[in-house]
Amino acid sequence: MATASLITGSIPKHIRSIALPMSIGFFFNTMYNVVDSFYAGQVSTTALAALALSFPVFFIIIAVSEGIARGSSALIANAIGAKDREEEIALSSQVFSLGFLCAIGLTVIGLTVAPPLFKAMGASGAYLDIANRYISPLFWGAIFFLLSSMSNAVLLANGDSKTFGRVLVGGFFLNLVLDPWFLYGGFGLPAFGIAGIAWATVVIQALGGLYLLTTVWRRGYVRFTGLNCLMPQWKTYSMILKQGVPTSFNMMSIALGFFVTTYFLKYYGQVSVAAFGVGTRIEQIALLPAIGISAAIVSVVGQNNGAGKLDRVRECVQLCVCYGIVLIAVASVLMFAFAEPLVRLFTKDSEVISIGTNYIRVMTFIQWAYVMTFVHTGFLQAVKRPMYGFVESIIRKIILPIGVFYTVVRIYEFQLHGFWYSMAIINIAMTIVTIVYAQGVLRHLTETAPTRRRR
Repeated sequence: MATASLITGSIPKHIRSIALPMSIGFFFNTMYNVVDSFYAGQVSTTALAALALSFPVFFIIIAVSEGIARGSSALIANAIGAKDREEEIALSSQVFSLGFLCAIGLTVIGLTVAPPLFKAMGASGAYLDIANRYISPLFWGAIFFLLSSMSNAVLLANGDSKTFGRVLVGGFFLNLVLDPWFLYGGFGLPAFGIAGIAWATVVIQALGGLYLLTTVWRRGYVRFTGLNCLMPQWKTYSMILKQGVPTSFNMMSIALGFFVTTYFLKYYGQVSVAAFGVGTRIEQIALLPAIGISAAIVSVVGQNNGAGKLDRVRECVQLCVCYGIVLIAVASVLMFAFAEPLVRLFTKDSEVISIGTNYIRVMTFIQWAYVMTFVHTGFLQAVKRPMYGFVESIIRKIILPIGVFYTVVRIYEFQLHGFWYSMAIINIAMTIVTIVYAQGVLRHLTETAPTRRRR
């Protein structure tokens, strides 16, 4: 099947054709998480808090799989733009063998470190037991998360976000059936309790990953001609890891940031952790357009950067900024207006509802900052400059929060509302730095590119 070329034709059309299916897919993926949180909330507030506590640990799987995938996708897109078919095939094939090795490491390390990490975040008794029972199946199924992400990396580099979007939509509807079935049992299946929610996710990831793999195989994007092509090729591994590891650590720092935030939130009580978990789920819904746009910018900028069409790169970045601002402005207004009803979808606990509503209303004023960060770090990823995203995220999610939160919580003993405001200030400050740096890189690329390589 012919590769979708993004180096010619309308850039707005290319952005929409990639961003829209991805945004729709991730909407259903977010709703998938809403279903998980809903059923956990039906069990107890402790179970809901345990899911929030488990999220940063689970996010380690996401960080590794998506980091390697996004790095690979940028490299493959550049190879497609440069019309280097040999490098494109080598990258597309080797990403799967690398993903398999990463999955083994994730399973072993995750099952070992998760319990002590939960204890470090203040979990004990039933709270700790529920968190452990939920996270274990996810690490056992890590290989399926990697399989899905690696397959999507190849598809996205070729300009196809629709296939993955369909998988996410299908996964949501399947989860509506599997979550209650695995949780409560029935039809010959025993009740797994809270672990059933995790096992449902593993089954859905396995089905989706296998479907995506067969799709890239049928289209000829990868060639598995024997075990030889899956044996590690260290030069190709090095290319992928050089691009993907900073992105993985960038995303992993988000998980570490959750650890930091959750650690300081424990001083405000377990309900604040539960409310934070609910609030972040709702924020994910508002940020769906940004996720779609960040996927589009990696594909479109990647191919055009590989082809040396820097004017098209600049046009893509400018359009993504405009689209992102308009879409997040609408989403933020709706979030603020419907904050309380949205929180009530997750829990009946009046204290969690009150705290969660306050959190969302503060965070609506910084959603634009998240969007600008996604767009500009996506651009840097696409032009093979992933290190900034890693450094920025470490500062934004770990270094500044540790210092600021300690000051706010332990020294000045601010109320919870003040804690939310400190989070907002950190994010706005780092977003301004990111915009300045990325726009500087963009100017440098377009000013130094030879005229013959422009459109």
